Amino acid sequence: MHCFYCRAIGRPGTTVELEERDRKHLFKTLRAAPGEQFELTDGRGTFALATIGSDRIITVLNATTASPPPRRVHLVLAPPKKAKMDLLLKQCAEVGIWSIHLFLSARSVAAPEKEEVLERWQTLLQEGCKQAKNPFLPQLTALPVSFKTAVDRIKQENWQGFFGSPRGDGVMPDLSRTTDIAWVVGPEGGFTPEEEDYLRQNGIADLRLGRWVLRVETAAIAGSLFLAVVDTTTP
Repeated sequence: MHCFYCRAIGRPGTTVELEERDRKHLFKTLRAAPGEQFELTDGRGTFALATIGSDRIITVLNATTASPPPRRVHLVLAPPKKAKMDLLLKQCAEVGIWSIHLFLSARSVAAPEKEEVLERWQTLLQEGCKQAKNPFLPQLTALPVSFKTAVDRIKQENWQGFFGSPRGDGVMPDLSRTTDIAWVVGPEGGFTPEEEDYLRQNGIADLRLGRWVLRVETAAIAGSLFLAVVDTTTP
C-alpha cells in the first residue's frame, strides 16, 4: 500500500491535504480513484489509513500513534559527497536515526552551502520513512557547523557520545539506562589525530566497529544500529 507524508493528520472522519508533490503523485502518476485507500504519516509518530472521496477529497479512516524508541541515536556527521549523502539520508530514515547534525572538519570533502539542498534532503528523508514505514522523520539541522561547535552541542545536550576509530579498544560501557546517544562520524579522509584527541578530551569515546576501516556511509548506519540496541558491557 502506498504511503504519503502529511504534516497534519486529524481524527478519523476529518479531511487532510497532501503536499503538492505527493498530491500530483497520487492523482496524476498513480491515477488514484474514489474509494481507493492508502497510508499517511506525519513524521511525528502517527500513521493513518485514508481514502479518496468525490472531488479528490482525502478522509482519514483511522489513525494510530507509535511510541518513541527507548533510545534515540543522534548522528553527528561530516557529510560525504552528494550521491553518497543522498543515499545515506534515505538509510538514516529507514533504520530510525532520531536526528542528524552536520559539521565540517579538517578533512571534509563536501561543504553544502545552499539552503535549497535542505529541501531536497528533507524529501529524501520522507521517502526513506515512507518506504520503511518509520513513523518518526529524522530531525535534520541546518547547514554544517564547525567541528568544535558540533562537539559543544553534544555536551550541551548531555548526549553520551562515541566516534568510530580503528584505535578503539572494543569495550562498551553499560548503556541500558542511556536514552540519547551521539554517534560521531568523520569525513571520508577520517579525523585528524588532533580531532580524535579533542573528542576524547570532551568525553566522546572511541569505538571500533569490526576489524577494518569503514566508509562514511557504512560507519554511519552500522554504528547507529549497534548503539541503538546494545545494552550491556561488551568484552
